[in-house]
Parts: sequence; structure tokens; C-alpha cells
Amino acid sequence: MTAIIQDIASIFFVLALGYFSGKRNSFSQVQAAGFNHLVLNYALPATLFVSIANSTREELFSDTRSLLVSIVVLVGWYVISFLVAMFGFKHNKQESGIAGLSAAAPTVGFLGMAVLSPLFGGQAALSVAIVALVVNVLQVPLAVFFVAPGGTNPVSSLINALKQPVVLAPLIAVIIVALGLRFPPLADPPLELIGHATSGVAVFAAGLVLSAHKFHLNLEVIWNTIVKLVFVPACMLLGAMWLGISGIKLEELVLLATLPPAFTGIVLAGRYQTYVGLASSTLIVTSFMFAIAAPAWIALVRYLAAN
Repeated sequence: MTAIIQDIASIFFVLALGYFSGKRNSFSQVQAAGFNHLVLNYALPATLFVSIANSTREELFSDTRSLLVSIVVLVGWYVISFLVAMFGFKHNKQESGIAGLSAAAPTVGFLGMAVLSPLFGGQAALSVAIVALVVNVLQVPLAVFFVAPGGTNPVSSLINALKQPVVLAPLIAVIIVALGLRFPPLADPPLELIGHATSGVAVFAAGLVLSAHKFHLNLEVIWNTIVKLVFVPACMLLGAMWLGISGIKLEELVLLATLPPAFTGIVLAGRYQTYVGLASSTLIVTSFMFAIAAPAWIALVRYLAAN
């Protein structure tokens, strides 16, 4: 559990740096938008592309049960969260699109291996790749589709979503892997170099953006937190057990489902200036509570396995 606590502490440290930098006017919100642009259009796409393109077709698609349960649970809860935000909390479709990510999309690309590797070793890479595939090829395009400017027709919005680097890069990587092609190893270092900026810059920008907004601890943030840390991992646990998944693989999937919200939601919120305060507040609360939820879910999985 030490690795999990260290990850959470790291998130809060960098968030605090960004927050107090904003309060001291060291960086402006215009510069925060620039940081978001860097992450969303360059650093994060590079990270996603390298992580998927360096997998083999067998690694990516051999575990069809994990892929199936991840699609059903994560996309299902995205849709539920979107509808609750729109009809329950009376948001427009742009805000609801970000709300879906805040409640249902785990930050696999940022923290997946950082959290799982110390616990399960390198074998966790396959589970991380599968869940990252669902998040970045299904959930993120849905969010980009919904946050497209008003007045855009659905077909144009979908095309625009597919053209975004954060969506296009993993899609191209999936195609490369599906065709059995190998990405040239010499191309890895340049992409990895820019990709290394992803987590730190994204979290710093989130703190910077948060400094311009009030912290919200209201019913909606509580709802998002419960969905992210209770309902999503609970459904992942039940669905995986129903499909016959057990042992370490089950622990990996449940822990990945429990991760705090994807930073992509914060980046999109900052880019389009919508749902920023609620998304940032949800990230803070879930990051703090993850330190409690993660050990609890692992203990429950192991208890069920032993009985």
C-alpha cells in the first residue's frame, strides 16, 4: 500500500504547486490553457501511442474477457453519469460530457503502471493496456464529441472528435498492432521524451486552473466520487467474477477501475472552460479518498477469493 500512498502524495504535491503558483500570479489562466494544449495535443497522445504501439496483437487482444468487462462497465457508467449530470443536475451536454469522465474514467494513462507495477510487477501491463484502450478509444472520444461547440451537427462533431490527437494517436496505434506491424524502436525515445511531461504538467495545470475557481463540496461532487470509487469498481468486480476472472487479474482490474478520474477530463474542462470547478473538485476528493478505497477493494477481492 506504500506505493499507492506515494502516488497520492505526489498528486497533491504537484496540485499544490500549481494552485499556489496561480494564487501568487506566477502563471496566468492563459498560460494554464497553454499547458493544457501541450498535454492534450502533444504529450498525452505521444504517451498513449507508445504504450499501445509497443504491445503485440496477442497481448492487446488475448484477454477478451477483461476487454469485454472493461467496455461494459466503463462505457456504461460514462453514459449513466452523463445522463445524471444532464437530467439530474441540469447541465448542458458540454458540461455533462466532462462530468462523465470525472465520474467514470480512471486515470490509467497517468497512474496505471505507477500504482500496479509495485504491487503486481510487469505482468500488470496487459491489464493497464486493455483499460487504457477503453478509456482513450471509447470514453475520451465520447467526451470530445459532447464538448464540441454548440451548433455543430453530430457528424461534424464525431469527425472532429476523431481528429483530436488524444483520440487519433491511440486509434492509429491500435490499427498498427491489429495489423501485426511493429513500430520502429528508434522512434520511441523522441515520443517518450515529450510523453514524460504528461503527468506532471497535467496535474500542475489542474492546480493552476483550480486556483481560479472555488472548491466545491456539494452533492454532485459527492455523487461523482461515489460513482468513481464505489459503483465503478463494484461493477468491475461483479462483472469480472461473472466472466470467470479471478486471482491477480481480478485485483488488477478492480484497482484500475478505482483510480482517480482521468486527467484528460481536467484538460478538456480547462480547454473549453466548462465544468472546471466541479471536475477539479472531484479530482481532489477522489484522489484523497483513493488512498482509503484502494486498500479496501484489494482486501475485499482477496477475502472473496479466500472464501
